Amino acid sequence: TLVLPVLHQNTFQTSSYEVTFNDLKLPELDQWSKTLNIREDFENSIADYDLIFILLGERYLRALALPVATRKEQTLIFLASGKSERYVPPLDGKVFKLLLSNNEAQQFGCALVGLKGFLLERFSHNLKLLPNYLDKVYRYPEFFQTIINQNPKPLQLSLPIILESKPQKLPDKKPLENIAIPDLPLVPNQHFGLQYYIPEWDDLVDPGYNFLTDSFSPNRKDAYFDQIYAHEIYDRPNYDGILVSKVVIDAKKKKQLLIQEMGIQKFLRFPRKNIMGDCGAFGYIKEEVPPYSTSEIVDFYEQMGFTFGVSIDHLIVGPFAEEGVREKRYELTVKNAAEFLQLHRERGYEFTPIGAVQGWCPDVYAEAVKKYIAMGYDYIGLGGMVRSSNEEILAVLKAVAPYLTAQTRVHLFGVARVETIEAFRHLGVTSMDSASALRRAWLGSGANYHTLSGKKYTAIRIPPVNAVGLRAKKVIQAGFATEKTLKALERSSLQALRDFDANLLGVDAVLEAVLEYDELLDSGISSTKTNQGSLVDQIKRRRQHEMLYRELLEDKPWKQCGCKICQGLGIDVVIFRNNNRNRRRGFHNTYVLYKRFTEILNR
Repeated sequence: TLVLPVLHQNTFQTSSYEVTFNDLKLPELDQWSKTLNIREDFENSIADYDLIFILLGERYLRALALPVATRKEQTLIFLASGKSERYVPPLDGKVFKLLLSNNEAQQFGCALVGLKGFLLERFSHNLKLLPNYLDKVYRYPEFFQTIINQNPKPLQLSLPIILESKPQKLPDKKPLENIAIPDLPLVPNQHFGLQYYIPEWDDLVDPGYNFLTDSFSPNRKDAYFDQIYAHEIYDRPNYDGILVSKVVIDAKKKKQLLIQEMGIQKFLRFPRKNIMGDCGAFGYIKEEVPPYSTSEIVDFYEQMGFTFGVSIDHLIVGPFAEEGVREKRYELTVKNAAEFLQLHRERGYEFTPIGAVQGWCPDVYAEAVKKYIAMGYDYIGLGGMVRSSNEEILAVLKAVAPYLTAQTRVHLFGVARVETIEAFRHLGVTSMDSASALRRAWLGSGANYHTLSGKKYTAIRIPPVNAVGLRAKKVIQAGFATEKTLKALERSSLQALRDFDANLLGVDAVLEAVLEYDELLDSGISSTKTNQGSLVDQIKRRRQHEMLYRELLEDKPWKQCGCKICQGLGIDVVIFRNNNRNRRRGFHNTYVLYKRFTEILNR
């Protein structure tokens, strides 16, 4: 209800009555807007405010007759229909337009006519859980949409715990205890020592990568010839040998042709002779029989110049360890091993043959090893235990140990755990391989960066805002933030970390910058899922990230590491961002593993 002046019979009188712009023709609407000084009053009303929300229908927005004078420091958020967008021109302040339709009304279970008020109420409710979001919305108005898309749920933790201003440091995790050496006689093959092999998965990096600009070397043209392996970075390789699977080689035609032309030793540029070849059983685990013939494989190992070659096996794990299936795979593996050794002898090949063993219990493994040694094998490979516990592996080794001789070497596929070294060596293991330390650099969280003390840290995630930045891309596509906003947050996060590394910024300041970016990416992605995560869940994740990142920043483990990568990269080694950082962190982890590995053996 408006009280308006009305001209009547040359006399002014005041009349009170219901009036809306919806019933007026557009010229009449514009005239009333001028008569009532709506534009000027609106401009004066918002002059002293920093954050302004405008919830108006199409005709009421037209009545504002925008643009009006605004300050660059102001942020204006318009909740309006798609048709109304034409009445919101660019302004000096930051402008964010949330365009609403029946789709949004259905999404939120609210009538379209009341949707704008409903969303502002929802926004206000969620702000109670995290008040500092208001400042984020002021600086990056796209955050408004992120907040209203959160599904508020009852708190599962008390607010003081969730919103504690300074989170406590995470309790120190107890280091894994070494497995006790079994009370069994030493296996008589101790003179072989114990070697660590790294599986080969094209883990190369650009030696001249520019971490400030995130750009490759200007002369980089070829992903193989212009990049280097970990053993080309360190003065001494951080592994004794390399394991190469045929399925990995066959996956890339160019790689396959290069190895055929150069030979495996020259291709890997590895200074030692320990290069082991296997078929890569996980690559064909679902096949009824392996895709290779024994004749083909022995020729492959010899022609490519492998030091060691493993017979063709078929994994007995998961559903393939069920009765009726496992027996067939076991017999096939044993048969292949016998044929493999026979062809190796007949053709006079120089590589050392390794008999691959598969089983489903200690007694079956032991029976196979007994058969292989009787065949004439002096190198046995125990497979299928990558996901087995230390206790399960220990049981197999105890069953196998009585059959091993002073000439028998034993390789453990896919398992290289520091806490098991002494016990496994006692029971006859002479070599093992694993890429776990390398892969942990970019898989999961909580153990991305390893240290010689055994403590592991979470790397700080700063995803790129570009064509390869999938997280940022999804947030932009979902409309939760603009590319400009994300790039600004990305830059400020990286700069804050570098300033911190140079002792120019404190922990709290760098955390504020990093978590702001992290939070927007996390909340934007969560809001696009079918089951929308609650704001409380996001708060919990944020608090956990804050504690994990704080622990890393306060301890500064990269400054205490003497390896070439940490000394050269500084804080970039703990930034979770693209292959050239992540792989180098993986190289560092492998360096740490190998150093601990050799220290235990020397002890």
